[in-house]
Amino acid sequence: MVNTKTLKSSELIDLIADRIAHNADWRESFGDLLEYISTRLATGCGFIRLYNYISNRYLSPISVNNSQKNPIIDGIFDQLADERVPIALPAEYSDYLSGEMQYSAIGIPFVRNGEYLGGLVLAGGEGEGVLDGHFHDLLAFAPYLIPLFESAVLQEILLSNYLDAIETLAVALEAKDPFTRGHSNMVTAYAVAVARKMGLEAQRLQSIEIGAMMHDIGKIGVPDDILKKPGKLTEREFEIVKRHPVIGEEILRPMQHPLFNIPRSITRWHHERIDGNGYPDGLKGEQIPLEARICFVSDAYEAMTSDRSYRNSLPPEQAFDELKRNSGTQFDPDIVSVLCELLGPMVTKPNPETGDRVPEGAEVISEEGTKEED
Repeated sequence: MVNTKTLKSSELIDLIADRIAHNADWRESFGDLLEYISTRLATGCGFIRLYNYISNRYLSPISVNNSQKNPIIDGIFDQLADERVPIALPAEYSDYLSGEMQYSAIGIPFVRNGEYLGGLVLAGGEGEGVLDGHFHDLLAFAPYLIPLFESAVLQEILLSNYLDAIETLAVALEAKDPFTRGHSNMVTAYAVAVARKMGLEAQRLQSIEIGAMMHDIGKIGVPDDILKKPGKLTEREFEIVKRHPVIGEEILRPMQHPLFNIPRSITRWHHERIDGNGYPDGLKGEQIPLEARICFVSDAYEAMTSDRSYRNSLPPEQAFDELKRNSGTQFDPDIVSVLCELLGPMVTKPNPETGDRVPEGAEVISEEGTKEED
């Protein structure tokens, strides 16, 4: 596929293309690519930055052997975005024996259909530059990388559009039922903190954040007279409410981004019980995805400790007791244990803006109260 002197890896490109298509964490894939290029060309350090041409900004950078901010490297990337032509900065020294030109840094732009997708910059090591031959190797290799850059950039644009749509849906749900206002924020704070405490990696934490925020979005499809009823629901009304996980998953189904696989499962299964008596599918034990089990416990705690139109909130200690009493039947015991530990009085802190107490380690801070069926 690629026939250059130094860079020969069609298998690597195919592997990375597949990983980008099926994995939301394109940064890891591009990190492997950059490591391969930098090693084969024996450069001191390397950098890749993708560019969102809708918002006209670079995404977070990827680097090898140098993670510090460098104004020279920043300037090269700015020039790549403006001029969209390769850049080569001659080194102050040269290999006089071979007579081969050396560069202190080189930059390659990636462009498809007139849109700038990002750039790749390589810099020489201490006392050595990037060889002219290697620069031309990279120029020959670069066209094969354009589809990888395009795929990752389109994923980011798609994700940004989906997140904007989610925010719109969340506002619509809050307008429909003011009692839900802030509920999802608190559930998200608890769920992210629990997941982080359990050692889940960053990508799953991001998916849990999205899923927990959207777990009740299906209530948009529940009639107002049921959703806002001040008293206990009848059996028929509760059956209607129980449809909201399925409705929520159907709302998220068109969002075909790898990062939304977990949010869809959270939305559908955040009311499944460990003993199999939950809804909508009656999943049991580890048939229920871990992320959905985390959200279920977080949701239950937040619901119990929030005021309802038909009852006052429970104190945290009583909510802990309820979680523990139903541990192993309704809730995952390990998750209950982690949440109770996180929300104990020694490891909670008030939100300085609202006074709400949220777990340390939670990145999402709630703003208001809630309404949610128990």
